[in-house]
Amino acid sequence: MRHIMILALACSPALASASQSAELQQQIRTADTQLFQYAFQNCNPDKAAAMTTEDMEFFHDKDGKSASNREDFRQSLIRFCEGARQNGVALRRELVDASLQVYPIQDDRALELGEHRFHETGSDGVERWVGQGRFVQVWRRMDGAWKLERVVSYDHGAADPQSR
Repeated sequence: MRHIMILALACSPALASASQSAELQQQIRTADTQLFQYAFQNCNPDKAAAMTTEDMEFFHDKDGKSASNREDFRQSLIRFCEGARQNGVALRRELVDASLQVYPIQDDRALELGEHRFHETGSDGVERWVGQGRFVQVWRRMDGAWKLERVVSYDHGAADPQSR
């Protein structure tokens, strides 16, 4: 019995850490989903930008540094959504669940790595998988809410079911 008690005490920090990691991963997944829903499905640049830090930065392999702050990000989303409307398409970004990795960073930040897919629905009502990419994001907890601070979005390409 004594050995079981010692083992339980020795494992409790690891169990607490695993529980905290699962909780952190769910918090970041939720924030990620919400931000991209505002940015893509809802095309609401104001709400998406409100989920970023004032000094957020966005780096994209095809576009270079596309935002140096929250307002730059908001303006890029305005242009992005206007382009989608002009082309008559609805957009959706899908987080590839199996690819998601989240790591705590000591000062109320979290590192998120993963893959995402991009979908468009045209005037025919059919949704098509049109592209994919990978990303690294740094989130910062501010006043109890997760805000996107840094984004590196890379390895973008056409939809390719064989590649992932």
